[in-house]
Amino acid sequence: MTNSEFPGITPQLTVPDTDAAVRFYRAAFGADELLRNAGPDGRVFHCELLLFGGRLLLHDDFSERGETPQALGGSPVVLHLYTDDVDAAFATAVAAGATPDMEPSDAFWGDRYAMVTDPFGHRWSLGSVREDLSVSELEGRADTWADSRADTP
Repeated sequence: MTNSEFPGITPQLTVPDTDAAVRFYRAAFGADELLRNAGPDGRVFHCELLLFGGRLLLHDDFSERGETPQALGGSPVVLHLYTDDVDAAFATAVAAGATPDMEPSDAFWGDRYAMVTDPFGHRWSLGSVREDLSVSELEGRADTWADSRADTP
């Protein structure tokens, strides 16, 4: 069973303040809010954003423990967006309040690549395809990159 409005995997993020998150994702990545449902206490239990043709779901933290990356001390998950211009997307996200983690640079796999952390503790990588590499070219570059980092902790 599939849903044509939600092809593939759809991330669902817990945030401490859905209103603030929607404002940030709109300013940083051009997201459009499609739907929002709130409970009697005003907390949002479902919000859908359209972001680069895919859906991103948000909801307020309903746990007494706190389930946001900030409350948990970080998150191992990185959300990835392909964009036409990584440098512009990076600058826009930082101007909207993201913390820069990795400045835009040319990556061995042929993309222009950067990383930011949003104000809610979620990490985002941004990419633009610069080169269309064959599998053997990609493997060779990956080996060279890994060898160059062999002594790096």
